[in-house]
Amino acid sequence: MHTKLLTLAMTMLIVWGLKRHYADARVEDLRWMLTPTATAVGAVTGADYGFVSGEGYFSRDRMFLIEKSCAGINFMIAAFGMLVLALVHRAGSAKSAATLLAVSLLASYAAAVGVNTTRIAIAMWLATRPAALSTVSAADLHRIEGIAVYFGGLVLLYELARRVDRHAPSAGRSA
Repeated sequence: MHTKLLTLAMTMLIVWGLKRHYADARVEDLRWMLTPTATAVGAVTGADYGFVSGEGYFSRDRMFLIEKSCAGINFMIAAFGMLVLALVHRAGSAKSAATLLAVSLLASYAAAVGVNTTRIAIAMWLATRPAALSTVSAADLHRIEGIAVYFGGLVLLYELARRVDRHAPSAGRSA
């Protein structure tokens, strides 16, 4: 039980550190997340993105900017916390707890890039279509689309984590 509580405390510390970093970061400080996202969005949509200092990744041909608020850091934080909570039962030792934190952090990063790529590609597609509902503004549609994609991404990640957990050896699992 002590190891699990320590794992959850470390999780909260990592979450706080990521939130602080994101809150204080300039777009240049978020290239670790924005670069792979812009590269993946470009591969999916065919758009060319170039980095613009102080702005983010801009596609001149699509007139679309991937900026700080598009980084997906909040999704990464939510995914990391969800993964640790879903798998904390595996933290039976300091080594298994450290492994859980590291794997959850890496998986949440990969998931954030993938889900964020999907969200941005859909947003780009929606931006080229006239609004289907005249009562929904473009900003509201963008917000709704983001919520739906992020929620779906968290659900899929949780299901993947459960399936991997079911098929993983139970070594390190405490009762």
